[in-house]
Amino acid sequence: MAGTRHNRSAPLSVKARHSGIISYGGWVAGARAAEALRLVLAELQMATVRAQPTISTHPSFHTGTFVPQEGLDTAVGGMLDQVIAWSGALRG
Repeated sequence: MAGTRHNRSAPLSVKARHSGIISYGGWVAGARAAEALRLVLAELQMATVRAQPTISTHPSFHTGTFVPQEGLDTAVGGMLDQVIAWSGALRG
């Protein structure tokens, strides 16, 4: 979501939408930032799905090469399935 200065809020195009959150980072893979983002999205009346894949970059610190975690494709696919299901439900 791109920031905006007008009215100090998110643009109307993102309000009352459905969303999924994928986070990445070190030990906790950005999970704390994703928790905070979930609260912000709720205030924008955006429905967030329960699935929240996290990508840990910690194993890559020593080698310098990112290798996706086992099961990441499944986790992201599950989240996207939930987003698609919610999109149909929220349309009415």
